[in-house]
Amino acid sequence: MRIALIAWRNNPVDIFKSLSLQLSKRISGLELEMRFVPFLEDFPIVANECAEECDFIFTFALVEAGESISFIKEKLINVELKTGTRILKALDEDTISGLDESEYLDAKEEMIKSYADLIVNILFNETAFAPEEKDFGL
Repeated sequence: MRIALIAWRNNPVDIFKSLSLQLSKRISGLELEMRFVPFLEDFPIVANECAEECDFIFTFALVEAGESISFIKEKLINVELKTGTRILKALDEDTISGLDESEYLDAKEEMIKSYADLIVNILFNETAFAPEEKDFGL
């Protein structure tokens, strides 16, 4: 299985080394391609290039509050529909830059674990996303 990891150069954190290690431990025969984009608008272009040779694409950017990422997500959905390659769009507001060192490191590790779990579940365990019925204690 080949996975492309695409990140924005202005991210306040680089999670790819640790994420790669976690994914390699959990996915047999994994091949990773790491790419970095200079501008948010480049995500769809690079994702389209990677889709030809990859089974899955993970895009990652932590942006300042107010930065419009919905447009980029829409374009990434277009790439998914055009190529048939699934893309995890982890484009979110930056909530870790202002943390002190220990909180920052904890948040980074939690983020990496969360994304690794999510990628593995998307690829191999879609039942993990089944909705749970609310228990009313009856």
